[in-house]
Amino acid sequence: FPSHDMVFELKLNNNTIKLKWGTWAMREFCVAKGITIDKYFELLGNSHYDLDNIIKLVYIGYKSACVSNKEEIIFDENDACDWIDELGSIFASEGQLVDYIKYVVSTTIVSVQGKPKEEKKKSNKAKLG
Repeated sequence: FPSHDMVFELKLNNNTIKLKWGTWAMREFCVAKGITIDKYFELLGNSHYDLDNIIKLVYIGYKSACVSNKEEIIFDENDACDWIDELGSIFASEGQLVDYIKYVVSTTIVSVQGKPKEEKKKSNKAKLG
C-alpha cells in the first residue's frame, strides 16, 4: 500500500476519499479524544477499536488530507459514518476499512521509529473485532 506519499484512498461507489495519517492527524486525534500520545499508542495497540475511535480515525484522516492538499473540508463526521456504512461494516475482517487501520498503525510506527520494522509486524493487530 501507498507508503511513498502516505495517502490512503478510500474508494466509495461514486467518490474517492483521500485519507492521510501523520503527525497532524495524530495530534488532532489526541485533542479530539482528550488523550496523551502514549494513550494513543496504547489504543492503537488494542485489537478492538470502539466505534467512536474508528469514526475519528477515518474522519481525521480525511481532514488531514484536506489540510495537506490545501483543500476545503466539506464533509463532517456524519459523512464519515456513511462512508463506513458503505464499506460494509466496522466488524468486517477484511476490506478497505481494515486496510486503512493497518495503514494508520504502520504510519504511526514509521513516525515513531523512523522506518518500518517489517519483522515485528503482526497482521492480527489491526483486526476489527
